[in-house]
Amino acid sequence: MALTNTSTAAGGLGRTIGDAVIAFNHTNVMFPLVTVQQCAKGSNHVNFSDWTKLTSGNVTAATQATTTTAVAITTAARTATVSEHVIASTVSDLVLMGSNDDIVGQAGTALGNAVAAKLDDDLVELGKGFSQTEAAAGTALALSHVFGSMRQLRSASAPFPYSLVLSPKQVWGSKGIISLLHDDAVTGSNAKPMSLMGAKGEEAMSTGFVGSIAGFNVYWSDQIDEDVGSGGDAAGFAMSKGGIGLGIGAEGLFRVASERDEMLRAVNYVATGFWGEIEVKDTFGVYVLTDVS
Repeated sequence: MALTNTSTAAGGLGRTIGDAVIAFNHTNVMFPLVTVQQCAKGSNHVNFSDWTKLTSGNVTAATQATTTTAVAITTAARTATVSEHVIASTVSDLVLMGSNDDIVGQAGTALGNAVAAKLDDDLVELGKGFSQTEAAAGTALALSHVFGSMRQLRSASAPFPYSLVLSPKQVWGSKGIISLLHDDAVTGSNAKPMSLMGAKGEEAMSTGFVGSIAGFNVYWSDQIDEDVGSGGDAAGFAMSKGGIGLGIGAEGLFRVASERDEMLRAVNYVATGFWGEIEVKDTFGVYVLTDVS
C-alpha cells in the first residue's frame, strides 16, 4: 500500500522535494532583482555596505607641490538577520490510498509556491520604505512617473540594471501601464480604430505584457499590496539592484524535509526558507504608489 512505511514512502519523497524546489524556482520574482549574500558558516546575519556618495564638490583644484585635504570615505553597515520561514503539511496514508489526485506532486508544488510567495512578500514590502516617490495615493499611473523614477535613480548614480516592479492592476488594470500604451476610446457614438504607442504598444497587444519600458525591466508580483491604507492604491516601486539586500542562510535559501510518523500513519513534509531582508541604500529605490481602484 502507498506510503504505509518508510521504505515504500521513499519513492514519493524525492518527487515531493523535487517538485517543491522546481515550484519555488518558477514562482520567485524578487530574488534575481536584489543584492544577495550568503551567511558565513556559524553566522545568522549578513552586512551590506551603504557607501556615501562622493560628488564633484569633493574634488578641489590644486597647486603643484601643495598638500591636498583628505576627504573621508564613509560607509554604513546594513544588517540582514536570517530567520526561518516555515510551512508544514501532513499527508496521511488513507488520503494517499483513497485519492485520484497526485497528492505527492501537488504537495511539493504547494509548499514551494507558498515559501516563494513569502520571500516575494517580504521583499516587496521594503518597496514601501523608499523615501523617494513618484505619483501618490489617488493618482493614476502615468508614463511621466516612470521617467521620473528613472530621473531619481540616475541622479543618485544608482547602477544599472533598473527594475520596475508593479502589481497586477498596475500592469493590466484600467489604470495600469498597458492602458497607457494604447487608445481605443469612443468619440460620440463612433468607435475609432485602436492607436498604439509604437513598438511598445504593439508588444502589449501581441503578448499582453511589456518586458521593458523607459530603461526599466518590468516585473510584476501578486504579493504587492493593491489596497494600501484601504485606499485602493498599489505599492509598486522602481529600484537598482543595490537598493535591497537579501541575506540567505549558511546552508542555502530553501530546504524541504520529510519524516515518517507511524503513529499517525502519515508523512510530514516541512518546507523552510532561510533569509533576512534589508533596505541597503534608500536613494537606489523609488516608491511608485498609484491608484488602481
